[in-house]
Amino acid sequence: MTPTELPATLPFGLSPLEEGLYRHLSEHVSSEADLLASYRELAEAPDTPEAARYLIRLIVEDEERHHRLFHEMTAALGNQWAPSSDAAPDLPSGPRSQALEEVTIRFLAAEREDQKQLRALRREMRPFRNTTLWALLVELMEHDTAKHIHLLTFVRDHAARSNRVPPPPSSSPPT
Repeated sequence: MTPTELPATLPFGLSPLEEGLYRHLSEHVSSEADLLASYRELAEAPDTPEAARYLIRLIVEDEERHHRLFHEMTAALGNQWAPSSDAAPDLPSGPRSQALEEVTIRFLAAEREDQKQLRALRREMRPFRNTTLWALLVELMEHDTAKHIHLLTFVRDHAARSNRVPPPPSSSPPT
């Protein structure tokens, strides 16, 4: 199944909540397919100025990634009993991962330093903001860096806590 193909029927065994989410994700993928095609068409139109074409291609890259992520979430819901490689994975359960926590802390420091450098670079580019795309592109990189920090913070926080599934409650009171 490609990122634009979704099953025609609901997968077996979904709860009502999961069914609603599955339908929502599937509908989003379907509804955005036309928008993505329109973006591609505009990016390739001969009368689209080169700067606009360049920026629209960046949007297409993002929209393609969004489309893939929606597909992977839908696939995860639809394949709960037999996870597939094209599905978004569940969070692992298990003990704290100190090694992962430590490496993400290092990456976070690097991304925060990059954030400072990009901010300074964008200020240096002010004289060029009306003649080039450079300041805009650096600003987009700042947004990406903020996203990287958000992702790494999630990974660090998840790695820092134990994710053991708690045992089911006992039917008898503790002695």
